[in-house]
Amino acid sequence: MTDSFDEDGFAVLPAMVEDAGLAGIEAAMARHSGVGARDLLDEPWCADLARRLLADARLAGAIPRTHVPVQCTSFEKSLERNWLVAVHQDVAIPVAARIEHPALSGWSNKAGMWFVQPPASVLEQLVAVRLHVDDCGIDDGPLAVVAGSHRAGRLDDAQAIALRDARGTVSCPVPRGGAMLMRPLLLHASSKATGGSRRRVLHFLFGPPTLPCGLRWPVTSHASPAAAGALSARAASTPAPRRTRPAS
Repeated sequence: MTDSFDEDGFAVLPAMVEDAGLAGIEAAMARHSGVGARDLLDEPWCADLARRLLADARLAGAIPRTHVPVQCTSFEKSLERNWLVAVHQDVAIPVAARIEHPALSGWSNKAGMWFVQPPASVLEQLVAVRLHVDDCGIDDGPLAVVAGSHRAGRLDDAQAIALRDARGTVSCPVPRGGAMLMRPLLLHASSKATGGSRRRVLHFLFGPPTLPCGLRWPVTSHASPAAAGALSARAASTPAPRRTRPAS
């Protein structure tokens, strides 16, 4: 799986979570209303699930053992809650605070959480794991990806469309309990669901324990055991970054 993931920028793994585990996930997700939530790692069930995914031997070749879970977002798509997403890359990451640095851009604040576009060298290290709570077939709005496009670096809209048109896309249906791994710089899109089923997804993001430019992840309590020492040492030796006022 490692070679194909490195080359293509994505992989689909069936049966990552068994039915009993999915039942508990469904119960926890039912406490949230709307089409999704951004800060699920604050909840113990989600933080525990992230650690178990990180420790799963099937993901060892794709996610370095020192990586930590830094975000989990839920999505629910159905005929009643339906949308499409144009081809794009995921170029923003959640961080603890807004700071001033010339290498950072695209600051935004969503539901009280800061997001920023970091250097491409940071984005290239990240791995997303999309855990599917429901079957996601061709009619359920699965992701369509441009294989290998993560190797092209950060692209503007015109470059993204040109690369998609030149290479075409691969649709990625995922069974219930399965997972899709992807590099955030992989070009991806999704169409509206046309079938009658739900498509609930937990989108986990894993990254290195420390960030450049004075940035910090918004959570550090969910670090992997291998990264915990590095985090503690960095925290002890690094001064707090200078913050700027939130935009009014």
